[in-house]
Amino acid sequence: MSYIVLARKYRPQSFGEVYAQEHVTEILHNAIQSKRIAHAYLFTGPRGVGKTSMARIMAKSLNCEKGPTVSPCNECNNCLEITSGTSTDVIEIDGASNTGVDDIRELQKELLYAPSKSRYKIYIIDEVHMLSKSAFNALLKTLEEPPENVVFIFATTEPQKVLATIISRCQRYDFKRIPIDSIVKRLREITTQEQIQIDGESLHLIARKADGGMRDALSLLDQVISYCQNDIVIEQVRNIFGLVPNQVYAELLRLIHSKDTNALLTQLQSIFEHGMDLQDLINNMMEYIRVVILRQLGLAPQEITPEEYALYDEVGKLFSQNNLLYMMSALMQARNEIKSSVNPYLILEMLMIRLCKMDEMEDLGRLINKISKLGPGQSVIRQEKPVERPVPEAKSAPVRASEPPRQSAPPKIQKVKLSEETLAEVWPKIITRVKKASTVTGVALEQSKAVIEPGNKLVLRVKGNTNHAMVQARKDDIQKLLAEYFTPAVRWEPTLIESEAPTKVNIVRKSLDDLKKMDENIARYIEITDSRLLNGK
Repeated sequence: MSYIVLARKYRPQSFGEVYAQEHVTEILHNAIQSKRIAHAYLFTGPRGVGKTSMARIMAKSLNCEKGPTVSPCNECNNCLEITSGTSTDVIEIDGASNTGVDDIRELQKELLYAPSKSRYKIYIIDEVHMLSKSAFNALLKTLEEPPENVVFIFATTEPQKVLATIISRCQRYDFKRIPIDSIVKRLREITTQEQIQIDGESLHLIARKADGGMRDALSLLDQVISYCQNDIVIEQVRNIFGLVPNQVYAELLRLIHSKDTNALLTQLQSIFEHGMDLQDLINNMMEYIRVVILRQLGLAPQEITPEEYALYDEVGKLFSQNNLLYMMSALMQARNEIKSSVNPYLILEMLMIRLCKMDEMEDLGRLINKISKLGPGQSVIRQEKPVERPVPEAKSAPVRASEPPRQSAPPKIQKVKLSEETLAEVWPKIITRVKKASTVTGVALEQSKAVIEPGNKLVLRVKGNTNHAMVQARKDDIQKLLAEYFTPAVRWEPTLIESEAPTKVNIVRKSLDDLKKMDENIARYIEITDSRLLNGK
């Protein structure tokens, strides 16, 4: 007899053998006992959690010669034929291979015939979401009012792709991922029956890699048995799957904490040389940090055994929760960048160097808190503490508490007489002070010319109406500034200078002969097309 893989050999044959789906088995158990059999069921959930197996168990419970019963005998002809997949009354259809409306029409024709030797004619359609929309629509009426002795059982991993009108005609049952403890328990039972020696750490490693799927776990166990034979140890399991021990991730985090960049990059290079995939390395490191955070919160994750708690708790004491969350975020970003990078090793190395410098980075929330507490004129930038030097004692008069602190008076401006020399020196200062109040007016003053006239008078020749309007609006302010710099007081007046007349442009029109002389190609074009100028020349 040919070898049967473990996933088929140990496939559940009764409701009691289906692990971690009690919320489904209990309802179906009660429905069969009370004879409340629906005409259509929809089983949804991740891969390898028992959807198709549950459909077969349901079919055996309904068609067992001792039934309907919640405990099929698995000995009668009906049960044996359903188990082997040869029953004429239990038809299993692959939704991916029968997607068209013609396939559904053939199925509808078969519904007219009664079961040959069973109570029910049961159709199990796996991956039902693969059916086309027209196939679904053709199935609607039949699914709502099927013959009395027909039961439909649909299974799918993507219920969102099934039409809502189909789901509304079915009893939906959502299967969940199988916990690691349940997978380990089942694997231990199977290895005991197969007389295989395996340690608990290897079982947990296989269960974690199965990602909640019992079928995946049995397939992985099959692979391990083929390599290790009857004696399985954790080192061999890691070699098969290319996994890095948790101690290595703990060491990486210790090196990050100690800021030992050289040792960290050396450790990374050693991991690279063993051929580990970078995506797997990042995912596993993120998973390790996740468990460390859960341990900090006082939780007991199912992904690890109690014996491993110390390894995670030791790392959890080195980092704050904010630092761990920052590392998790940085790893997620690096994982996305690696997908499209031509040098993924460089990205990971730069990430590790950046993680070693975490303490040099200021937390954003702390910065915001600092800014909110700062007063006017204060800076959020860290400053070194000034060196304290001894200050010699000096005798000073006592200052009364009620007296306000003395402030230094602004420097006094030395007034001068108006002349060409003093105007050339003072005028730029006046423009600068005007600009502080109005930039536009300051620009207008720069584009104007100040001229001294008899009688201590200053005339400002302004070009353009706009500049003149700006200067006129600030006339009083400019007068005050002039009074601060000149003595006696200067009288001043802005005058508008007429802009120069625009230069006339003489446009010389050219004839066809002139155009022909410019370029021989133009001349040829004019001759071929018999072109004429608009003015008739």
